[in-house]
Amino acid sequence: MGVIFDAGDVLTQLRRVQAIVSHLETFPPVRAQAAARRALHFGCTDYRGIKNILKAGLDLEPLPGECVRAWSKGARFARKPTEFLFAQEESIHVHH
Repeated sequence: MGVIFDAGDVLTQLRRVQAIVSHLETFPPVRAQAAARRALHFGCTDYRGIKNILKAGLDLEPLPGECVRAWSKGARFARKPTEFLFAQEESIHVHH
């Protein structure tokens, strides 16, 4: 929230930060932190933008450039992308 405080009149900025923090507190900490990261990544530091990020569930999606590897986090049914490639090759050979 330091980015917001650097933007001008401290009292006005304090109200903006209070509104954002109050809204973020209604969500689990993991979602609130992800929404804040996404907002900062895209330079969106206003209440409406952060509210829309959470409303649309964009905080649950990876930021551009982040690599998500579900299989490395112990996901029970996740498969590596290479497993799909080999499965497709096998099905092609079976049908021919």
